Amino acid sequence: MNDPRRRQEPHPAGVWRAARVALFAACFAWIPYAVPGLERLRVIGPGDAWPLADLLHATPRQGGAGIAGALREHRIVDRDDDDALLRLAPLPPPLEIVPRREAPPPLATPGARTPPPRIDPGDYHGLTREIEDPHDAMRWFYRRLGRVARGERVLARMSVYGTSINGGDLTTAQLRRLLSERFGDGGKGWVPIAPGWRYQRHQDVEWSSEGWRTYVVNRGDGPLGRYGYGGVVATADHPRAVSRIATRGGDGPGTRASVVRLFYQAWPEGSTLGVAVDDGPPLERSTRAAAVEDRVETIRVADGAHRFTIGPAGEAPHRLRLYGVTMERDGPGVVVDGLALIGAFTRVLRLFDEEHLRAQVRQRDPHLLVFWMGANDAVSSSVAYVPERYEAHYRGILRRFREAAPEASCLVMSVLDKGERVAGRIVTRARVPRLVEAQRAIAHAEGCAFFDSFMALGGEGTMARWYTSRPRLVTDDLGHLTASGARVVGSLVHRALLKGYDDWIAEGAP
Repeated sequence: MNDPRRRQEPHPAGVWRAARVALFAACFAWIPYAVPGLERLRVIGPGDAWPLADLLHATPRQGGAGIAGALREHRIVDRDDDDALLRLAPLPPPLEIVPRREAPPPLATPGARTPPPRIDPGDYHGLTREIEDPHDAMRWFYRRLGRVARGERVLARMSVYGTSINGGDLTTAQLRRLLSERFGDGGKGWVPIAPGWRYQRHQDVEWSSEGWRTYVVNRGDGPLGRYGYGGVVATADHPRAVSRIATRGGDGPGTRASVVRLFYQAWPEGSTLGVAVDDGPPLERSTRAAAVEDRVETIRVADGAHRFTIGPAGEAPHRLRLYGVTMERDGPGVVVDGLALIGAFTRVLRLFDEEHLRAQVRQRDPHLLVFWMGANDAVSSSVAYVPERYEAHYRGILRRFREAAPEASCLVMSVLDKGERVAGRIVTRARVPRLVEAQRAIAHAEGCAFFDSFMALGGEGTMARWYTSRPRLVTDDLGHLTASGARVVGSLVHRALLKGYDDWIAEGAP
């Protein structure tokens, strides 16, 4: 008689049947890898994260898989041949650009400046979209570039606020390289004391840290709503916290520095901060103050390769609140700050304390503020997109920054295409075109220039084309750029800047 409590062993035939089903499914899964033309059906592509890989990590990754895939991607096209990469990319036809005719020279006046040299039209050949600038908002940045081009010992600073689409500093690194090659290397620019997100990366710098606790503007839970210029504040209450920031080897931006500025908070419970340059003894500064205030410590060194070690100094208690470091040269040159707020909705920029934001922007002194937000607003399924609310938030944000830097140029870059898989096809998310038009209207209403990144790359269906292109230009999440994709975007923005700058010169470089 059978005992119902006896443990039932799996039937050998059932195990073999399950194995055959799994083998059969695996064979079908490999078909898209073997048959040309079925690449869009592949489950995992080069540089993509393996399914369920995040379960092996103790903390969630905000945009992690996409950024990780972009950082791991091997470049197929040589780094220096941007024209070849643009030819391989499935882009819309380039615009037929006719350079503007030179304006009649003004009457000679004592002390008048010689106009900077024009840009060869071949240098912006392949441009697919121009910067829309009905309010002449870019003139301040172009004027600064003109001074750099004349050889004056000044810098032209460009700060780019974005989301995880630039979480690896890849697009801004391309802009940094191209602008530096033409106008001169102004240095790496902004580097946070410590990363606020697991996959936050910075190019053109050697950067490591340990022992810090970071707060980011996304969560809005930082001390006093002060997150520094880059949206990350690093705090320490023990002597083991340390950041090591150094120039990198090789050539190009980030290999030399002569002026280093440390942005930090002074407050009633602040302690002593130490900054060591190369092998020298640490320079100590007190961060204690009767009231909370933002300070900047400037350190000048011989122009060249350097390393900086930053952390608590002196006796306990150790209490520090540090924002970031800028590594620059004396000029002439261009600096491009990559300020990525990973996982952020556009509205989080409202979480900066207003007085603190004004202080940070004025201390950084940018000449062009770029806002490349909206990626998370475009794809969120948990947060509804309400056009009126989005417009009110974004316009208020632009107003705050412009009030802090009234002479800085302002440029809004639209969200890129965002794809999703529907019935085996990659299609554009419905929210994206509406968001692009809203961003254009917001930029124009606030007196900013606008760059339609969405249409510059091809508009609807871009993610489908970019995912199946070789080299692949987007990761498997159909939203984040690979290293090659970031180079394409950076190159197109660079050419749009050159065209706008050349038009400014042709109009008389006012």
